[in-house]
Amino acid sequence: MATAASPGMLLVEELAGGDLLPERYVLQVEDRPTVEGALPVAQVPVIDLGLLSQQVAAGGGEEVEKLRSALVSWGIFMVSGHGVDPCMMDAMWKAAKDFFGQPIEEKKKYANLADCEEGYEDYHQGYGTKQLKAEGETTLDWSDRMRLQVEPQDERKLELWPESFKDILHDYCVQQHRGLLDTLLPAMERVMGLGDGFLLGRLGGPATTYCRINYYLPCPRPDLVVGVAAHADATLISVVMVDDTVGGLQVLKDDVWYDVPASTDPHGLLIMVGDFAEILTNGLLKSPVHRVVTNPHKDRTSVVMFYMPDIDKEIGPADELIGNTQRARYKKVKGSEYLIRNYGHMARGKRTLDSLMI
Repeated sequence: MATAASPGMLLVEELAGGDLLPERYVLQVEDRPTVEGALPVAQVPVIDLGLLSQQVAAGGGEEVEKLRSALVSWGIFMVSGHGVDPCMMDAMWKAAKDFFGQPIEEKKKYANLADCEEGYEDYHQGYGTKQLKAEGETTLDWSDRMRLQVEPQDERKLELWPESFKDILHDYCVQQHRGLLDTLLPAMERVMGLGDGFLLGRLGGPATTYCRINYYLPCPRPDLVVGVAAHADATLISVVMVDDTVGGLQVLKDDVWYDVPASTDPHGLLIMVGDFAEILTNGLLKSPVHRVVTNPHKDRTSVVMFYMPDIDKEIGPADELIGNTQRARYKKVKGSEYLIRNYGHMARGKRTLDSLMI
């Protein structure tokens, strides 16, 4: 496939469908992905949250063991019976698909490519795409995105929220917190022997929540690009509403990449442990490195909720998990500083968590 000169700040949608693959999207040979279907398949458990709650109260069961195994190994699992109204999920999904189905000039009304604090380029709000700003960064992701901060509410930039999103996204977030997180996080605490409120208590008050809607356009050479480069989430936990019609998510375990199959349940939610959870639990929970590959024929959408603790506070292994026989594995770091480091490390293909290891 021929390549073209760098397109500058163009959106992927403005490039898709052409005969030329811009150079800034083509990965170095050693970084190129294996396309979907050519890798082993990850064994991602599906956990019924209603049954899990019953078994946690009863002291054990199959769902408890599935959760425990996922938390300490893959760091990724699906949940069903999570309490989020399927109709609400359908409405959120429709709003996301309808937004990206609009003419590009309509979407650009919500762009905010320049308004971003130094070091937080990957956290700007609004419609856009990845930009090359970090030192050592050479390639772009083959995807466009809409990123919106939803918590704290007084930090929302509502002028960047499409009208079709405003009520739906707010209600979806409320339902996800009450229906999913208020049940799942206490269950994780109990299953892993953590204190009450160890995880859930860190999502109150000034905790930060972002929604990111990713739109992966078809790419004629999926073996040369990535939809999202390999990274781990700088979150406490991430909740993904995934496309049930096409896959693309891949996860790294023991230096081997695995395909995460497309969900067979259109109302299931994919859960990923974040770096902050791994740090707080001193490595007890595992935050997975993952990436997204593209498809030559089909587009793909995902709606991701990123839940972070108060990023203005210092984050490190919890004192109650450190003792005479267990040393701290990670240095303490301010949450906002970690976000800045994360952007730079991702750009260079490195894992931020490794820079904190003692």
